[in-house]
Amino acid sequence: MKAQDIIEFIEKFAPQELAIEGDNIGLQVGDEISLKNIEKIAMALDPSLNVVKKAKEEKIDFLFTHHPILKDPTRTFTGLIYKKLKILMENNIILYSAHTNLDICKNGLNDALVDLYKLKDVKYLYENGLGRIGTYDGTFEELLNITKEHITKNPTIVNSNAVKDKEILKVAILSGYGLSQKSITYVSELADVYISGDLTHHSKILAEDLGLCLIDGGHYGTEVYGLKLFKKYMEDALNIKIISLDF
Repeated sequence: MKAQDIIEFIEKFAPQELAIEGDNIGLQVGDEISLKNIEKIAMALDPSLNVVKKAKEEKIDFLFTHHPILKDPTRTFTGLIYKKLKILMENNIILYSAHTNLDICKNGLNDALVDLYKLKDVKYLYENGLGRIGTYDGTFEELLNITKEHITKNPTIVNSNAVKDKEILKVAILSGYGLSQKSITYVSELADVYISGDLTHHSKILAEDLGLCLIDGGHYGTEVYGLKLFKKYMEDALNIKIISLDF
């Protein structure tokens, strides 16, 4: 299989035009991808140094990550980024990332959470396609049990008393980092419960003041759940085994 064939498959599933402006998606590291034969594929949430080292050890040809290797503008290549790039290039490992386009696309990471929680009457949480909001037929305890079983065993909970007597809940979800103060303020006008990741002290206080119930399933947990499903989808469609490097 050629690298270009794999990239075309990924981009058909998660079109690049869905990504939010400025997101660093697509080919991160690689050359002559149309000519390179791929025998071993790996997938990871992050292109960490540990993941890159594992890719070398496993003799990976094509590494797919959800998060890109560079997020902010970079003028120098030193330290960790130098070490990562050196390993990737010396071992001719292609690195490709699909980030917010994989969050937003149909059957992507947010839709995986929709299916997990069996939300109904689902709409985009934001106009750009990030997040989802829908109705959950059940109690908060049932919602929490799903989270503990599939996302993280120890979620952080805020304001559960506000919804403890409800049997139908308006639930907002956003895979990864969604529990910013700005997002909490926005969601507090729309939902009873907000499930996402990366809760800070100040965001927690704001949610308490606004009366919004939060479930912090963690950045890792809320994204890896859907990433595992995408891995299985790729394996079935391409008829090739994919190695997991950080989940």
